Amino acid sequence: MILILGAGYAGLNAYYNIKSKEKVIISENDYFTFYTAFLRNIIEKKKYTTQLNFVKKEKIIDIDMSNLRVKTDKNIYEPDKLIIALGCKNRNLNKFLELRKMDNLCISSEDKYDSYLALQTSFYAKMLGKNVKYGGNYMEWLGDKIGNKIRKVVDDYLGTCDSPNFIIEKCEPPEFLGHIKVNEKLEVKPNVYAAGDIIDGWPKLGELAMRSGMYIGKLLSSNNVKEPFKPIFINILDIGNKGLHIRSDIPWGGNLQIIKCSKLRKIMKRFIENYYIIRKGNMGFLYYL
Repeated sequence: MILILGAGYAGLNAYYNIKSKEKVIISENDYFTFYTAFLRNIIEKKKYTTQLNFVKKEKIIDIDMSNLRVKTDKNIYEPDKLIIALGCKNRNLNKFLELRKMDNLCISSEDKYDSYLALQTSFYAKMLGKNVKYGGNYMEWLGDKIGNKIRKVVDDYLGTCDSPNFIIEKCEPPEFLGHIKVNEKLEVKPNVYAAGDIIDGWPKLGELAMRSGMYIGKLLSSNNVKEPFKPIFINILDIGNKGLHIRSDIPWGGNLQIIKCSKLRKIMKRFIENYYIIRKGNMGFLYYL
């Protein structure tokens, strides 16, 4: 039996891509939250959760990776293979919606990798007519080409500030577990895998988490998966009249950095917000886009 811990971006896509029927997915919540759609609620009402009837709703008490043993508040599991996709916690989600009542904002993020969230939050606040400026980095950690383009867009649309008064908190892993180090095939140790935001050193990004879950699901379902996982940062920023589509593998030693700006990218973001609710978090064909 394959046991998946967590029903977020990574856990769900591992579950969907495991061919075996001998699989169990457990989570404290029996619904999926799509945070990209949630963030859109800053400016308009948007559905961002969907029910998951196949998820066993249980609270994880202890994980013994060495002996492949998981204790919850309802059961004890001893799977053949274990996938840990528990994500991260501690984001104050209600704080984002409070932006609607605020003004004279200087927005930044505690974690440099969360600058994409700080930027999107800033642009949404701007669309509300707020006096908002940006106080974070320009995502230059994705490459100079991307950093320079982001800097120009910020200068043109937002302006900058030095003393943030709205800071997006760092997303922390479960206290009893911490972040997890993995090898190139996302293995923690034999028969134990980790996916998504729980992985040490990665940006906390839904697209990346989904891809890691898909990879593990396919890896455990086929002997033909020989290649290591290839992480990539992909995100669309809605800047108002257009969308910025960003792709980079530079944080993992690659040399890819692409940033494109068009009205089509903005439309794509609206499509994605609805797609993942309808598909219950299943990435599907969007993997190839």
